[in-house]
Amino acid sequence: MAKQTVTLRLDEDDLTYLAGLEMPGAANLSEKIRALLADARAQRDGLGDFGAAYDFTRRLFSAPERCVRDSEVRTQVRSELIARVLAWLPDTAAFVLSGACPRADPRRKDDVEHLRRLEHGLGERVLALVDSMLQLAHAGFPGCYDPGILAQRSRTAVTMSASAAATSADTHREDTRR
Repeated sequence: MAKQTVTLRLDEDDLTYLAGLEMPGAANLSEKIRALLADARAQRDGLGDFGAAYDFTRRLFSAPERCVRDSEVRTQVRSELIARVLAWLPDTAAFVLSGACPRADPRRKDDVEHLRRLEHGLGERVLALVDSMLQLAHAGFPGCYDPGILAQRSRTAVTMSASAAATSADTHREDTRR
């Protein structure tokens, strides 16, 4: 597509912000504006499309993840908890972005079924994170910055988890006897 020249007036704050904005592959103001438009388009296209939403959320979380990784390399420490959560966030956010608002169709009659699928998918993702955190808790949070504090904080969750598992097992045994 042929490019069109567009005149744009920005106040000083916006111009300073745009000039200081670091975007991969965007060196000048025009490239930065095009990159911002591409990001906005990707964000909007991600609604209803998991792949596009996942690409968008990976980019969204890449800056904080890079900062954490840079700090970890510089200080020679690593957090398994942070690594797991940062790996979980883009997938879960993309799932919500792509599935929470189906394309508007006045003939839709399956909104309840759609909401059930959303709840199921979100529940699967949240419970996978819970499983991962419980796994770390049971092992004493190896590979974390401050395992003692995390272990202390997790005691309630681990106790509740064990209690819920026992209750669930009892209920299952009663159901199978009937």
